[in-house]
Amino acid sequence: MKRIFRTALIALAAAAASACSMYDDTEIRDRLDGIDDKIASLEETVKGINSDIDALRQIVNALQQNVTIDRVEAGTDGYVIYFSDGTAAVITNGKDGANAPVISVAKDETDGLWYWTIDGEWLVVDGQRIRAQGIDGEDGKPGEDAIAPQVRINPDTRMWEISVDGGLTWESTGVIAEGQDGTGGSGIIVDVDYTSDAYNVIFTLADGTQISVPKTISVEFDIEGLSPDGVESIAYGKSKTYNVRISGMLNYIVNKPDGWRVSLSMAEDTTLTVTAPAKDNAYAETEGIVGIQLQSVTGEMSMVTVQVKALEYELRVLTFEGEYWSALIDNPQYGGRLLYGETGMGPADYMWYDEGNTFLKHVMPENYGTTCYWGGGHAISNYVETDLANGDYLHQLAVYCKDPVTGFGGHGGSENFCVHFGYKDGSPFNMTENLPAIEFGDGVARVVDHLYIMWNTYLANCVSNGNGLTAPLAPDGYVKVIAIGYDAEEVKIEQEPEYFLAGSNGNIQEWTKWDLSSLGKVSKIEFNVAGDSDNGYGFSQPAYFCYDDVAVRFE
Repeated sequence: MKRIFRTALIALAAAAASACSMYDDTEIRDRLDGIDDKIASLEETVKGINSDIDALRQIVNALQQNVTIDRVEAGTDGYVIYFSDGTAAVITNGKDGANAPVISVAKDETDGLWYWTIDGEWLVVDGQRIRAQGIDGEDGKPGEDAIAPQVRINPDTRMWEISVDGGLTWESTGVIAEGQDGTGGSGIIVDVDYTSDAYNVIFTLADGTQISVPKTISVEFDIEGLSPDGVESIAYGKSKTYNVRISGMLNYIVNKPDGWRVSLSMAEDTTLTVTAPAKDNAYAETEGIVGIQLQSVTGEMSMVTVQVKALEYELRVLTFEGEYWSALIDNPQYGGRLLYGETGMGPADYMWYDEGNTFLKHVMPENYGTTCYWGGGHAISNYVETDLANGDYLHQLAVYCKDPVTGFGGHGGSENFCVHFGYKDGSPFNMTENLPAIEFGDGVARVVDHLYIMWNTYLANCVSNGNGLTAPLAPDGYVKVIAIGYDAEEVKIEQEPEYFLAGSNGNIQEWTKWDLSSLGKVSKIEFNVAGDSDNGYGFSQPAYFCYDDVAVRFE
């Protein structure tokens, strides 16, 4: 009908134009465009209503089948509802503008089932109400699916029609489709509230009915203070307690290695305590997995695991994470007040202390008559730079790596780390007196088990490309870090572990574990950077490296 009507009007317009060359057909064209716009608007309205009816069927089925809502995505045209069974429903913004019948659902309190309604009355076909939910079968037989009605506008009568058999047959509602170009009508689902209730998504229908569907609540079980190595080393017979942040949990079950004890306390602050077996327990496992099976308030199951190992000692790790450490990051990287003092030439009262944990401490050493980072020191940093073009002294605190997940540069994707600068090479041009060091601030000598090491961007660039002070590293050249330990009496330890950053075993590519346990119990460890690059004034490569996650043994 539409095509015939439009063709006839165009023919009339053409005839008028041939009769009078001055004829203005703007009004006819505007009318035609208006008719097309209104038809397109009604077609979109019908499409949106049917989409909402199907979404309403899915919502009712979710209640019946204990399906929850994973998430709701809001857009300019409406919402997409994602259910826990992998299905999704699309809901329009709720405007039809065509005097559409109000399709809704209501629960019959007699049989407890949901049925479709139309304009506030039960939707009845052949004397039977139309169910909005399926019915489970008996004795293992298939049940009956719910029926979702469909609506359309009859192109001849302009009446709203409804079908309950998938569009095979249609019945008139007696309601004329009319409205003002897609505005002012009543939708099927007029509101989706997914923020005000922590546990439910609330759907409001056009007749005022509200339906609440539970959200998918996954348990959040965050154990704080776990070792970056992924293994919790606990001394025989000793306990270690971790703070835990929990939300959405209904119940839990703990599995543990033989001989270990695990307890979760939620009295005030939630804590998890893990106790290693006694050393003389022959039946205990020395290592294994602590598994905590979690059930959420909506029935979701998940598992948290912690790898544990019983040792002669406990490992504590200096991670450089937290507000205290972040406050020690200077800005800019070169010439900042924290590392270079108010004048840029020192003195700089820069130090840090991991009190109460590893007890490791660093104080800026005095060199060249002042304390300043250009004389050597250990600076906390979170700077990342993976472009070697920026590998200069202005980026001296940047690590040459970036975690693809967190975007940070520390070991394991953490944010903060520490940057060493300083060297002694024995040349007459190097007047360094004191190498930068870490020491135990409580005066107790302990074994530094290991740390993670990586080079910074400044060194990586100069090794690869050189700069105005040094040539690139020769094919057989090297840059290494030397650890110099001092025992409890502050006597220098003969053995000096080395780690090659460049050359020898190839250039370092990622954070790598450096074992320092061979030093034994130390009160202090100095670090020196050395190599075979010499520009005539001694070692010429930048004497920098980054380190993180320093592990200390506690007996």
